Amino acid sequence: MVDFPERISDLRTEDESHPPRIQVSEAVRIVEVSDEDPEHAFTLNEAALEKVLLDRKYADKKVAVIGVAGAYRKGKSFLLNFFLRYLQALEQNKDHEWLQPDAPLKGFSWRGGSERETNGILIWERPFLIRDQNGEEIAVLLMDTQGAFDSQSTVKDCATIFALSTMISSIQIYNLTQNIQEDDLQHLQLFTEYGRLALEGSTTKPFQSLIFLVRDWSFPYEAEYGFQGGQRTLDKRLQLSDKQHPELQQLRKHIRSCFDKIECFLMPHPGLKVATNPNFDGKLTDIQLEFQQALQAMIPRLLDGAHLVIKDIAGHKVTCRELVEYFKAYMKIFQGQELPEPKSMLIATAEANNLAAVSSARALYIKNMEEICGGEKPYMQTAELANEHERCRSEAIREFRNAKKMGGADFSITFLERLETDINESYESFKKSNEGKNLFKSMRTPAVLIAIMIADYVLQEFCQLLGMNSIAGIFSSVFLVIVCTLSVWAYSRYSGNLREPAGYIDDSVNWVWKEFISPNAHHMGALGGAVQLGDQLQNAAASARRAAPSASRERKDR
Repeated sequence: MVDFPERISDLRTEDESHPPRIQVSEAVRIVEVSDEDPEHAFTLNEAALEKVLLDRKYADKKVAVIGVAGAYRKGKSFLLNFFLRYLQALEQNKDHEWLQPDAPLKGFSWRGGSERETNGILIWERPFLIRDQNGEEIAVLLMDTQGAFDSQSTVKDCATIFALSTMISSIQIYNLTQNIQEDDLQHLQLFTEYGRLALEGSTTKPFQSLIFLVRDWSFPYEAEYGFQGGQRTLDKRLQLSDKQHPELQQLRKHIRSCFDKIECFLMPHPGLKVATNPNFDGKLTDIQLEFQQALQAMIPRLLDGAHLVIKDIAGHKVTCRELVEYFKAYMKIFQGQELPEPKSMLIATAEANNLAAVSSARALYIKNMEEICGGEKPYMQTAELANEHERCRSEAIREFRNAKKMGGADFSITFLERLETDINESYESFKKSNEGKNLFKSMRTPAVLIAIMIADYVLQEFCQLLGMNSIAGIFSSVFLVIVCTLSVWAYSRYSGNLREPAGYIDDSVNWVWKEFISPNAHHMGALGGAVQLGDQLQNAAASARRAAPSASRERKDR
């Protein structure tokens, strides 16, 4: 038997206040969660993982991974040990007598009581080889997980453990008690969405097989124990109805969209001796017959070569060697900062996610439009402005769709519609701003040019009266240049063409206005008053243009 550096027995000390643990040193912890670390860091034991999966006997075999996940202290490790017992018996060709009545239950560490037993993710020290329906040997790996919702685990801990287990497993057993309740579905939605997001939102279903295992089922008169009764119960719980609230419909659609196959198995209570006897060691003599029959109905079926689910990623059957690399890659994703922090409810997280994507996309649209037709830019032809709007709008929507968002495509539709509404409101503001340039700022350039023309003409005539014909000729040339400049500017403003030359003309006139005309307006009498009034009107218009988009965004945010 392989000697691992870290074993379950090495990590635990016997506490007389707890029932005795049933454990052997053959389960290997490959992912550990540090409860003492404020960040609850996850650590992958790569050496142990490689030692299990890169053994020459298994490395190039296709692998099937059976994982169990769910709330803590609900018997996950206890159940998984029956899978282990069956595989060991199958290996010795004794599968007909795998339920030995007097043998203690050994394997993954388990015990009775109310305190958490499993930490992180554990796998059995070696896979088991089973021939599938084609006669090919498949490596079957058992995986145990830390229970969710204990007093030491954060929501992120629970989401990460469940998501990682679901991403690695080919069959994920969702361990529940008594019934499938709405909060069970909500937790499943959150955890699987966290895993789906880590897988970059693949267009195909990201996970393979999910089995709702309902322990302690108390309503056999409604649905019998086993897969058939479980499937009827599951179909009722996941049924869609027009009378359902949209949130409930979305939850059920999401769950079905995440898995290739979803089943349910109803299992009876194992008996009072199991629940109340602190010295219970897993012997079948202390377990009710109905529970034993349920084990015989479920475990051999799931581990039968004809029903074995091989780990498949994007249509490729994964080997043990490849699974090591996938495990490492997935761990890096969850250890990084790219994924959003999961909260107590998926909807709250998804809303915040999508709102952030809306905000970023809207900011991108406004930034691009400001560069095209902002306050200091010249007038743009209406048709050209509409074309630029469509280009910037498409870029903003692409930014929104490419952003990592929780909730899926259907959930994001509402936020996409909100983004489009915001963009249209901003576009209306930009259109008004663009048209406003024809009323305020556009009047400055022709007014200044005409004033210079008049002054130039007066100086030209004055020089001719004094016989200074050479100087008068210079003023005449300047006059012609100004006439041409005014013509180019007018053509650009009212046709939308030659926008760049018109921008240079506006910049030059603005410089003349700010440096010479506006500072001396108080010396110009009535004309100076008109200049000052024009400045005030332009400043008011600019303030209105700046305020309009931000006011619109604030209304939407409220």
